[in-house]
Amino acid sequence: MISVSLDGVSVAALLRAAHAQTGKDVMLVASGRPAITALRGLRQWQEDGPESGYVLGAALAFPNLMVDTPVAGAPAEFVDVVRATSLPVFLLQPTQGVYRWHLDEILADLRRGGSAVFVQMVPGVRDFYCLRRSEPEPEEAAAAARLPVQLLQAGRLLASVPRPLAAAPMPEIAREVEAGRGLVERDHPPPVDDFTLTDHLGDEQSLSDYEGQVVLLNFWASWCPPCVHEIPSMNRMAETLGDSFAIVSVNYQESAEHITAFMGEVQVDFPVLMDFDGRVAADWRVFAFPSSFILGRDGRVRYSVNSAIEWDDPDVIATVRALMAEPE
Repeated sequence: MISVSLDGVSVAALLRAAHAQTGKDVMLVASGRPAITALRGLRQWQEDGPESGYVLGAALAFPNLMVDTPVAGAPAEFVDVVRATSLPVFLLQPTQGVYRWHLDEILADLRRGGSAVFVQMVPGVRDFYCLRRSEPEPEEAAAAARLPVQLLQAGRLLASVPRPLAAAPMPEIAREVEAGRGLVERDHPPPVDDFTLTDHLGDEQSLSDYEGQVVLLNFWASWCPPCVHEIPSMNRMAETLGDSFAIVSVNYQESAEHITAFMGEVQVDFPVLMDFDGRVAADWRVFAFPSSFILGRDGRVRYSVNSAIEWDDPDVIATVRALMAEPE
């Protein structure tokens, strides 16, 4: 596995050393954020002018190829090397991972450099399933056990396609990365007009049910400690602001049974809607948990935040009260 601390030069040196020592073809393997380092290493190896195509490409598990975690609701921007990758790439994508519904964007950027890209979905697990330090779920343990065979298959597949020695041109991309913690001011329509989900008890609810109220729309998961940490302050916020304010929380790809049991241990004073396949989160451009949006009485997105905050902080309460005082 490639370490995120290595640069492209170091990775290219590792590729040459591995081939020199073994005389065999080499495939890079990386997961998560280090996938960027792996792609940089492939490109550097090409730029160094190899005499033979002994590098097969890269197998990347749940790769995080973004410039940075976008503010909730902002579009994803991928690092430059993604568009400058011409060697083959094999992706292992968990069906419950954050990037499940953004695969088309990732594949489009990878293919711009001429890379042959292959995808294998890993059902029933989320990102980092093979790196879980605590007790893994049975599905995670089974998927992790399959990983060695999948990597061998990936190597055979990458070996069967053309592998250019020349690096693709590095694109010139002008970008403005929007970052920051806490409330980020916005003023735009929601990304989708409405959505309807069932809550943990099986009853349907729609975002439009809260028309005319100021709404805190919160995307979260019970396996996310910051998400759980902010629930008490959200309860207090709802109690402080009263009936003209509503919290609508959307749980990311967990079962209704699990959330019912969770709510038996953690007090949650607001609806929990079940985004079983993660598509609503994807529509709202959620890349990190928790991610939240504050909608004005007119339904427009007025603030977003992709970190846990104390929602009953006086400044936050004052901001929301100001929205509540606006005409519908």
